[in-house]
Amino acid sequence: MFPVFLKTCEWNKEFNWLLFTDNKETYNYPDNVKVVEMTFEEMKSILKRKFDFQISLEEPHKLCDYKPAYGYIFEDYLSEYKFWGHCDIDTIMGNLSRFITDELLDKYDKLFCLGHMVLYRNTLQNNRVFMSDFRGKSLYRDSFSDSKTTVFDETFRSENNINTIFIDQGLRVLQEDWSVNFKIQPTRFIKITYNYRTGNYDEEYRKDELYVWSNGNVYRYYVENGSLLREEFLYMHLQLRRMKYHESILVSREFKIVPESFLPLETWPITIKSFNIIKKKTWNYHFINMKRHNLKDKYKRYKERLRMYVERLK
Repeated sequence: MFPVFLKTCEWNKEFNWLLFTDNKETYNYPDNVKVVEMTFEEMKSILKRKFDFQISLEEPHKLCDYKPAYGYIFEDYLSEYKFWGHCDIDTIMGNLSRFITDELLDKYDKLFCLGHMVLYRNTLQNNRVFMSDFRGKSLYRDSFSDSKTTVFDETFRSENNINTIFIDQGLRVLQEDWSVNFKIQPTRFIKITYNYRTGNYDEEYRKDELYVWSNGNVYRYYVENGSLLREEFLYMHLQLRRMKYHESILVSREFKIVPESFLPLETWPITIKSFNIIKKKTWNYHFINMKRHNLKDKYKRYKERLRMYVERLK
């Protein structure tokens, strides 16, 4: 789905993306997506030079824990920007400027709490907040020296993350979740929204709903009490979903998002009459894929436990 991600970035002219990658495939990169070719070994070397202790970075997924430090690690690339941030590429962007206004940027030091998109004020001090002690603990040292992913980059089941450090330091954090994010299982879309007041995710499922990207905006349509309603979101996160796309959507101003596919819309604009005739589901293998994924995870954990057991015997 990477070409779809790039398409939705292109519509956000007021934002730039900086992509560090060793992927040499040819993509239609828009002007606001800058590519820096770099091997994983080169990336590791940059990170190791930035810290005075031994860090762990054995595989690329561990980079997730380093996201809050990117403003410090890549500060030479960021001098012209008032804010910097990070996002996942299993996302599609909505109209960022409609949500992320100048007034909002003036008010906060950190925007959002979930690792698939966070923004930080770009100052020397703010970019080093991740190094601050939290209740006598150095969370970033604990995370960066651990071979496992500790989820340091987002609020998730633990207070040992960057968000709690910012709040503990008395800094201004916007904790609202304006994304449309889905449960990994089951196949159907079940919207989950982070609730910072409870620390949990609120679930919402509508049997008949339609997600659409249109002219740079991410919408959800549904019918309630005989009326067609529309909601808009900052972006959409499609974690662990193997999304396919129809080539025509890369040159289209509208497309629909259904479980596992980006597809052309049967009709536009959407009215209450057309809403009822638009197909909102397709056959897909998400359930099977997730079962396979879970089995692989179990096998990896088994191998790790076996390795540790053998080490103890030595």
